[in-house]
Amino acid sequence: MQNIPYSYHNLPIPGGGYVTGFVFHPNEKNILYARTDIGGTYRFDYDANKWTSLIDHVTMFDLSESYPIALALDANNPSKLYIASGNYQKSTGILSVSNDYGKSFIYRTIPVNVHGNLNGRGTGNRLIVDSKSSNILYFASQENGLLKSSDFGETWEHLDVCGEKYMTFVWNSPDSNTIIAGTAGVTCKKSDTMRGDSLYISYDGGLQFEKAVQPESVMIPGSRMSGYVAQRYDYDGSYFYVTLSNTGARSYVVENGYSCDSGDALGGMVIRYSFTSDNKIKEYTDITPENVIKETNQDFLNYGFSGISTCKQKPGMLVITTICKDDGDIVYLSKDYGNNWVPVLEDLKIGSLKIKTPYMKPEYNGNHSILHWPSDIKVNPFNGDEVWMNSGSGVFSCHNMTNDEERFFEDFSDGIEETVHLNVYCPIDGDVQLIDILGDLGGFAFENIDKPCENSFADSDGNRYITCINADFSDFDYKTVIVTPRGNWTGKTKGGLILSKDQCKTFERLYSPFGLSKEIDIALRNIENPNVNAGWVALGADTKNIVWSIADQITLPKKTIIFSHDQGNTFHKTKIFNLKKELTEDGFMKVFSDRVNPDLFYGMGDHSDFYFSCDGGGVFKQIVTPDDFPVVDFSLIDCANKTEVRGDSGKQGVFFAALGKEGLWKFVFHSDSNIIETIKITSDEDVVYRLGLGVIRPGGDYIREDKAFYISGIIDKEYGFFCSLDQGKTFVRVNEENQMFGDINSIDGDSREFGRFFIATGSRGVLYGIPENEIEL
Repeated sequence: MQNIPYSYHNLPIPGGGYVTGFVFHPNEKNILYARTDIGGTYRFDYDANKWTSLIDHVTMFDLSESYPIALALDANNPSKLYIASGNYQKSTGILSVSNDYGKSFIYRTIPVNVHGNLNGRGTGNRLIVDSKSSNILYFASQENGLLKSSDFGETWEHLDVCGEKYMTFVWNSPDSNTIIAGTAGVTCKKSDTMRGDSLYISYDGGLQFEKAVQPESVMIPGSRMSGYVAQRYDYDGSYFYVTLSNTGARSYVVENGYSCDSGDALGGMVIRYSFTSDNKIKEYTDITPENVIKETNQDFLNYGFSGISTCKQKPGMLVITTICKDDGDIVYLSKDYGNNWVPVLEDLKIGSLKIKTPYMKPEYNGNHSILHWPSDIKVNPFNGDEVWMNSGSGVFSCHNMTNDEERFFEDFSDGIEETVHLNVYCPIDGDVQLIDILGDLGGFAFENIDKPCENSFADSDGNRYITCINADFSDFDYKTVIVTPRGNWTGKTKGGLILSKDQCKTFERLYSPFGLSKEIDIALRNIENPNVNAGWVALGADTKNIVWSIADQITLPKKTIIFSHDQGNTFHKTKIFNLKKELTEDGFMKVFSDRVNPDLFYGMGDHSDFYFSCDGGGVFKQIVTPDDFPVVDFSLIDCANKTEVRGDSGKQGVFFAALGKEGLWKFVFHSDSNIIETIKITSDEDVVYRLGLGVIRPGGDYIREDKAFYISGIIDKEYGFFCSLDQGKTFVRVNEENQMFGDINSIDGDSREFGRFFIATGSRGVLYGIPENEIEL
């Protein structure tokens, strides 16, 4: 098959997701890696001053490398990198081993379940290389105990940590056979409301463990499960430091709700161990800032501690972070081994936080810092002024930590693109080049695809909407855009429909039409809660007619479909009739607008059932599905949506659909004769997962001419991205093996620039591809 060289570039967000940890090489300068929950592993390029992804080779068929839980470096081999990752659907994890700083990998198996986006992702270090023997690895798994390999990860054995299975970290001493393991105290919990011990120690290389001296857990009012859990550690050659916290009151999980990823924490504490002359641990010292933890049942912090790092260049320097502090997390600095602390950053109240990424600005986040879940913090071992901190929105850094007069933190996620994108749309005109619909951050309307977007989908007060599901706009009035967002976590925005008349610069939330039916009222009340799917919307060509399939989680019930003929000023309940001309509300249906006729809308159901409406969505009538058409579920949304349907601009009733293993199809709805014509374009062996339509030639008229196809799938037994300029008769591949980008949720072709197309991924942000050379027509 012919291959056309393409280059791929992110439309920069940047960040946008949970960066879960860092690791510096202890003996070689300028080696820093970061792991994310769903976006794989990055290395920081000190020359280019940006992060570089190490997972662009990952395909949708195995996303395990997208979910790292731990990174490890060999102190004696700077080019060596180990990554423990995995998919929760599999019973084993992957150990990725690189000998060239992450440029290439070989793979080995970890014989336990691993997943970087499950509970405990904020703790660590879970994977370490023995400081004395490079062939020995230790892995503290999430639910399957402590593992050890003596052959670089080829084979593994379990070490018994007094029966505990739920681990948080592992450390081995560079000076002795001492191993310290952190656990969640689940397997050996004392009761349903009290954890077991969290810290265990072995003095013989892991043959036997015993309980380490540690703070006595107490019942904390409000905690769903009391008991200290060791979060993270550091060692400065003299002292071993540990941060601890308790499960909070709002945690959505109990036993595993011990880290910031459960949403809240209580009873934070920081302790410092010293060692005897024979390398045994002495009693700990409580070095908690403000020292409010006492041996009582009442006196405790209403947040936790997690990130901690010492400074190799400045003995005694120590930085820590709180986690899940409701009024803004704190970064503390100590210069005397934790005896005294100074808060150097707290929300917008203490310290200096400089934001360069538009969506991270306080005005889009309730006039608070977007920094949250700072579960890890690391000081550069060769530069005490350089400090990196994670968050649920990316990476933050400080490059003058020891300067009390000029110290400031800034967002530093350049190159990190790990957001989950659900749908992309390329308008046919206007300033906006791409409308990007994504998780958590809602949406962006890119006017310059090479710069972070200044627009954020927000209300008039600057409060952002979050996870949107889809958008629709008219090809004849491109400035009018309708979107289905969720309301944000703070409740300052509510889910539903938002409408823009200036191509996404500003939005107005349409009213929720209560009173149409009991089922609709229940659905509307539900989506007004924070972080609940709003559904799927279609906008007529004249922008007056709207049809809204209100969601029930990831489905679109027929009984909650409504329509408006006045741009959302009033809504009415849609009626749907089956082939027997009976009114029906059973099943599910997704709606699409005709690209030309404002009165025509089309419904596609959960069992290849097709419908059309000739009155702007008031009534849908089922039409006969051709016998040779496969059974397909069109009605799912969010990441469960496994089809992609695109209307052909300039043509009434014409759609193209990517149906996965069923291939690429063309639909032609004939409203005058009440039939649908379905035409399979690709061969039976070909697979088409995603589809976008683009301009066919330089300077072409997108509306009037046939479209270029851009797809992800398997053509001639080869997976990748493909382009067709002849309506699917032939395809050319437009990517290489290192241009896969993981899970692909949506594709659209550029409607103005020939050869360019856009890709919405589930782990590598949103990208565009352009040919490196002129394409021959």
